[in-house]
Amino acid sequence: MDTNKIIIILEGISFAYRGSSLIFDRFDFEFKQGDRIGLIGPNGSGKTTLFHIMIGLLKPMWGSVTAFGKTRIKEIDFREMRKDIGLLFQDADDQLFCPTATEDIAFGPLNLGKSHDEVREIVEHTLEILELKGF
Repeated sequence: MDTNKIIIILEGISFAYRGSSLIFDRFDFEFKQGDRIGLIGPNGSGKTTLFHIMIGLLKPMWGSVTAFGKTRIKEIDFREMRKDIGLLFQDADDQLFCPTATEDIAFGPLNLGKSHDEVREIVEHTLEILELKGF
């Protein structure tokens, strides 16, 4: 594995929610393949906001997001990237919304345009990896 390959670069990111002060002011960040990072801080410090900026759910006021060597600006740019990077929401009620584990696992691949056969394989493989076969 090339541990020096840069996956995500945030350069000069500034962000504030409407009517609030800056959460990020010219923030720089780099994530390389093989990195393991723990992001800690008190409630409201911007941890979730940072991840939402990284995957394009929020747009910075200034600065740039580069992922997999491509600057991401428009929704289509981020949609392409989301095939390789996912985000688990901190509240399971926001993450899990289908009546079964199978349907929840299938949701993403179906929305990426995978065939039903591909999705079935992905679901079976995921359930096996997570030791959840039978759920």
